[in-house]
Amino acid sequence: MKTTAIGRMLHRVEGQSKVTGTCVYSADVMRPGALWAGFLRSPYPHARILKIDASRAQKLHGVKVVITGKDVSPRLEGVSLLDKPVLAQERVRFIGEKVAAVAATDKQIAQEALDLIDVEYEELPAVFDPLEAMKADAPLLHPDYASYQGPNKTDGRTNVRSRVQTSKGDVERGFRESDEIFENTFATHAVHQGFIEPRAGLVEIDLQGRIGIWQCHQSPFGIRRWLAEHADIPEEMIVVHPVSTGGSFGGKQGAEDVIVTYYLARAAKRAVKFVESYQEELQDGQPRHASVIKLRAGVKKDGTLWAWDAEVYYNGGAYGARTPQNRMNGTFMAAGTYRTPHVRMTGSIVYTNQVPSGYFRAPGEVQTLFAVESHMDEMARALGLDPLEFRLRNALREGDTKPNGEHIRDLHAVAVLKRVAGLAQWSKGKRKAIENGDGFARGRGIAFADRHIGIGESEADIFVEADGSLRLATSVRDVGVGAYTMHRQVAAEVLGVAPELVQIDVAGTDGPYDEGVKAQRGTHVEGLAVFNAATSLIDSLRGEAARFWNIELDKVRWQGGRAHLKGAKKTLDLKTIARHAAEGSLRARGHSKPAKPETYTYQGVVAEVAIDKVTGEIKVEKIYYVMDATKIINPLIYYGHIHGGLVQGLGFSLTEHLETEDGRVTALSLGDYKLPTIRDIPQLSTAIVKANEGPGPFGAKAVGEAGISLVAPAIANAIADATGVRIKQTPITAEKIFRAQQ
Repeated sequence: MKTTAIGRMLHRVEGQSKVTGTCVYSADVMRPGALWAGFLRSPYPHARILKIDASRAQKLHGVKVVITGKDVSPRLEGVSLLDKPVLAQERVRFIGEKVAAVAATDKQIAQEALDLIDVEYEELPAVFDPLEAMKADAPLLHPDYASYQGPNKTDGRTNVRSRVQTSKGDVERGFRESDEIFENTFATHAVHQGFIEPRAGLVEIDLQGRIGIWQCHQSPFGIRRWLAEHADIPEEMIVVHPVSTGGSFGGKQGAEDVIVTYYLARAAKRAVKFVESYQEELQDGQPRHASVIKLRAGVKKDGTLWAWDAEVYYNGGAYGARTPQNRMNGTFMAAGTYRTPHVRMTGSIVYTNQVPSGYFRAPGEVQTLFAVESHMDEMARALGLDPLEFRLRNALREGDTKPNGEHIRDLHAVAVLKRVAGLAQWSKGKRKAIENGDGFARGRGIAFADRHIGIGESEADIFVEADGSLRLATSVRDVGVGAYTMHRQVAAEVLGVAPELVQIDVAGTDGPYDEGVKAQRGTHVEGLAVFNAATSLIDSLRGEAARFWNIELDKVRWQGGRAHLKGAKKTLDLKTIARHAAEGSLRARGHSKPAKPETYTYQGVVAEVAIDKVTGEIKVEKIYYVMDATKIINPLIYYGHIHGGLVQGLGFSLTEHLETEDGRVTALSLGDYKLPTIRDIPQLSTAIVKANEGPGPFGAKAVGEAGISLVAPAIANAIADATGVRIKQTPITAEKIFRAQQ
């Protein structure tokens, strides 16, 4: 099939509306008579609520409604684990937890009303560190945990809310058979997703009780389901309308905000809108889990990995409501991409009195791979092996299983390692730190891993309009990933038409179903739904052409956007077919719910750094990145994902830190939270290793969560190469290097 759309660097479908300011976000939506919501938040990390007096707030002119926990359903909410009240019931468990909500005629009055609500608290002991929270004398934060609904639960007798474990081989035997055993403990910090648009939404209930919702979110159908379940409303009475989402990276999940806003709208009998400040976003967001990772590895004399035991402790914060599946899949990367025969990996999520954590691009994996790839370098240097050679010796090969025992195929681990080494001109043998006489010590570090391709469920509709153009309806929320452009290119390629002929129609929950944006599943899951819709539409178009020519269906083929009569030169274009078809007959729905693929993506990073020998200042001078790929649908978007992931990895490594003091987030805005800017970005060099198969349309693989996970260990390894200093806790700072050198 001749390519007409795949591989072209088409601009974003939504690009013009974004750069011209016509793109509609949740904060832009206003309905007649809409009120403004405000939320009163807890000033304590852990306290019992003794009394709430809202009488002064209710008397303030312009205030229409004040609600507290007693005014909403007592049901707990959550994405998977139902453990959080939408407004605090009896106690608060973190600073920033919602205690009361108001609806007023403007934002200023709403804020004044919040200041007039009197809450009497009794402070309770708090715990902020996951290892401390696991001790026998730690305060039990959820004594009713056993009654909560959700997956992957523990018995609830401690603050460990989730534990998963996987293994292969015999770990204890593996350690007995090892010649060398290495142990290390690493720690990572909490970071915010840093999206531009803070959370915002609007809820309106009409006279028939139908609920309209406009909210920036990853999953409109999720919002509908979660609200319906919490408030006992039929799903068909709820419509989540399409609006643009100004970034997400996993951080716009759950329905807590919209549920509270619904109760305000129901009580006020008017539409209610909320737009959070960035201070609220930071203190009550869904940051990446901080973690502690303990690794123990056994190695043979020849450098062969023989046993690996990993224990990961994620700081889950006060609730698990914002963590899908109530587990961290990054646990299953805690032994890397190596052919170790004896492996055990255990991951625990622990309740603390911190902000509840959630998902952020490559959740759990950024943490574990920092530890794994740092540990690999430490072992290589102790064994007198080049870090690249040590990895090549142990990397997965065709016929191997992953450390969790999973079967995989079309492995390109070794090829990716060799390609990134070649790109960076890595020299074998133990490198000496480079001295340029400028006061900086220079070093180079490598990191390497695989990444799974996400799964889920999605649908897409394609219609042929009367003028012969095509309309592709989707309920997917493009959170900045280029989803609609990918949809257009896949549909155009299958149908053999110019991409510009395919118009994207973004629907709400009245459109085709989509499970939600997550886990680099877009091209795989959404792409297949579009592929299937376009394929089904071709069947309908061939049928209409057969009827027009009064021939059998098998005598009609579809090629180049036209129906062709086999053995003749007769053709019909889309416009002609549409003109003669019955109204509404030229439409097709595609559905996709694929199984978890056995193909993975493989990626490698080399970082080159310069370290000021006096101050410890870090300059990342170059980053080299290699990934395996099959068919690249849009190179512009593809490489944009890679570069964006690398920059986010840079921020995680060096500058970003959601710091807390006794549970209180210290940053008041993004001005206090150092996201990388163009001046922080080093030279980036990227290359691709050709893979043979992928699960997506036209054999495509995935790229949505590429790059981010390997930057921190590559930089840490480069610093160790330059200075001999091993940084085991992120973020990596000049102060830590300086102190380690003293």
